Amino acid sequence: MPTINVKKSDLERLVNMDLSDAFIEEKFPMMGVEVEEIFKEDCEKVVQFSINPNRPDYLSVEGLARGFRGFIGIETGLKRYDVYESDIKIYVEDVKTRPYIAFALVKNVQIDDAVLESIINLQEKLHWTIGRDRKKVAIGIHDADKVESPFYYKEVDEDGIKFIPLNAEEEMTPKEILEKHEKGIKYAHLINDRFPIILDKNGNVLSMPPIINGILTKVTTETRNLLIDVTGTDKNAVENTLNIIVTALADRGGTIFKTEVIYKDEKITYPNLEPKIKETTPEFINKTLGLNLNVGEIVSCLRKGRMDSIYENGRLKIFIPPYRVDILHEVDFAEEVAINYGYDKFTGEYPIIGTIGEVNKLEKKCDFIREIMIGLDFYEVVNLTLSNQKILFENMRLDVDEKDYIEVLKPASVEHRVVRTSILPLLLETLRINKHKELPQRIFEIGDCVVIDENFETRGRTIKKIAGVVIHPTANFNEIKSYVEALLRELKINYELESYKHPSFIDGRCAKIISNGKGIGCFGEIHPEVILNFDLEHPIVGFEIEIE
Repeated sequence: MPTINVKKSDLERLVNMDLSDAFIEEKFPMMGVEVEEIFKEDCEKVVQFSINPNRPDYLSVEGLARGFRGFIGIETGLKRYDVYESDIKIYVEDVKTRPYIAFALVKNVQIDDAVLESIINLQEKLHWTIGRDRKKVAIGIHDADKVESPFYYKEVDEDGIKFIPLNAEEEMTPKEILEKHEKGIKYAHLINDRFPIILDKNGNVLSMPPIINGILTKVTTETRNLLIDVTGTDKNAVENTLNIIVTALADRGGTIFKTEVIYKDEKITYPNLEPKIKETTPEFINKTLGLNLNVGEIVSCLRKGRMDSIYENGRLKIFIPPYRVDILHEVDFAEEVAINYGYDKFTGEYPIIGTIGEVNKLEKKCDFIREIMIGLDFYEVVNLTLSNQKILFENMRLDVDEKDYIEVLKPASVEHRVVRTSILPLLLETLRINKHKELPQRIFEIGDCVVIDENFETRGRTIKKIAGVVIHPTANFNEIKSYVEALLRELKINYELESYKHPSFIDGRCAKIISNGKGIGCFGEIHPEVILNFDLEHPIVGFEIEIE
């Protein structure tokens, strides 16, 4: 989970009360925010919080303070933000790679070192939670007094554009930024052959999303008026991100002003801070939680969660703050009531019906397979079911479209955002981590993978697989074939083998396993390019088989 470091004095200033260390350690976990540690840095106390990915509004001290004030009852109910008119316009000129943009102006923000650090940290945390490491959303925060409206968001080629990016001293073209600048090198893969650029009325470059801002609009402690741009590939994510940022700045005393984004066929005014409205019933909440709260008690809990509610015709109409992007279903209201009712008030109950447990048949089969593999001199490893596109697909030489796998909406880490479709890549990653160990190495894993299946409501189907790899200087096809055939023989599986072409294996040294007319797996010698992609140096053979 992402962590944020908060100066205790700054937190106290925003909450408007003194907070003892013991009080922080007791109360914040009860509202779903873990306190990792409290330590001193430069003679000042710092609190490190661990934030659940579903609450990106808690990724700043302003959001934490707002939520905490409601949780302990200082300030409850929906917090409304005034948004004033401005003459700022942004013209969007057919940007294809990152087609969506949202703007806002926040004036009169008193920025000191703590506030500046908070703004930068919030920007970076949002980049890799909602933004998926800038792939989905990128944020630019600028000194508004250095540029003039109207602004233009467009894609350009190399000609005619040069500016000094942040953390640089000389002008660069967009191509030079991608080749020489630290951020350009890191995020170059997010841009194709044309470069998104945000310009002001006078042709000054504010930003080159999603790479870097221009130095002209760099925010300092002297800045008072902030211009925020959010660009991306998902309209909802762009709008949600903007709402989280501007409400955090408003909690610092800033004043929010509207902007008008003008597309070819529509105009949109940002930010939209009107509360969303969803409904539930007291009966649903009580049944979900096993409680017997009356309507007033439920409404009180929701108000502590910074929401308003109206009870009409047996239903609760709930007004959701614009920064709460985690409310998707009425069960989320039940969770909100549980948090603010107090988890410490729940008591356990024994189940009414007693049952006798038994090991699932599939798990019995998996246990038997483990015994076989251990008997074949393999060591079992256990990896996470979440990984990333680079390990699962790019390193394996697989050309896979986004619709062919499931990506986590709000990942705890950019390295763990895709549900694995295969075990074999993670075994190769395990070999990479342990390449300092002596050879040979023989490892296997039995676990769940998720594949796309439109016949399921969730579009995903979980299947159990086993995979194994062997690495040493003379590893070859015949060796892995003998291991696979021994496994299939012990499982009493009737099978046939046929030549198989797979990008991750060497042509002519890979075989498909067929049972009852269906392909259930494959094995062979791993392609040299795959081996190098995982920073390994010796021949590797491997297999993967569906157990079910």
